[in-house]
Amino acid sequence: MKKNLPISLNGALLIILLSGISSFVNAQGINISYNFPAGKVVKYKLTSTMAQTMDMQGQTMQTDVSSAFGCAVKSAGSRNGDLILEITVDTIGQITSSPMGGSGGPVQGIKGKSCNIVIAPDGKVVDISGAEAFVYNLEGSGESNLGQTLSDFFPRVPGKAVNAGDTWTYQDSVTSNSASMKITTIDNAGNKVEGFEKFDGMDCAKIVSTHSGTISMAIQSQGMDVYIKGPYTGTSECFFAVKEGYFVKMTSATLIKGNLELPSMGMNMPITVDMKSECVGK
Repeated sequence: MKKNLPISLNGALLIILLSGISSFVNAQGINISYNFPAGKVVKYKLTSTMAQTMDMQGQTMQTDVSSAFGCAVKSAGSRNGDLILEITVDTIGQITSSPMGGSGGPVQGIKGKSCNIVIAPDGKVVDISGAEAFVYNLEGSGESNLGQTLSDFFPRVPGKAVNAGDTWTYQDSVTSNSASMKITTIDNAGNKVEGFEKFDGMDCAKIVSTHSGTISMAIQSQGMDVYIKGPYTGTSECFFAVKEGYFVKMTSATLIKGNLELPSMGMNMPITVDMKSECVGK
């Protein structure tokens, strides 16, 4: 004959059962990897500011740069387990202000043009040659290419199943080239999945990171060779839509304290570069 269990015992069994399920889910973790859904177009807008301060023979000179980049990203297939992404440009612009005057503005004739890049499931760039072939001119800065923007556009994520509180580190070296500039960055990053929360209606992982390393730039400006090199520190925060497989917001702050060298003039001076950026996807 079937016997009914007391309510208190039923409740205890339910708690035990749910605890067991929760422990199992936590043990399995949640996969945080890039996987742009087929047919889904994500539109991003990246805005950034840079304040560059130099000490020239006891006088301080500051140059401010504001830039904007808008694009649409969608899946274009896969290659050896990596993601092929089609990047379609909406807008590129930059405005520079210094004691010598101002320059810049939006780049004309690029809206609607596209290229493909390849990234790994954790966001590391695998092949950016398609973006490097996308060349344009910035007023006051010379020739550039889309590779310099996209080389660190996608925030790095675990690329595997993790739980809230999990941490991981990586070291990466990235070099981007254009006709007027070469930048090499060595990044040592410490990352943490701070938790899971709703963002813009989506279930997201919140990832916080600290960065340190070195950056070196070789620039050709107005017929002169300019070299900037030094250590940097930074922080970043990313909201990554777990089910959808792409990031929806990224903010970062970076501080460089280095030296600027002008060999043709025999000058070497300290320089500080303070950069902040925000990228939002919808």
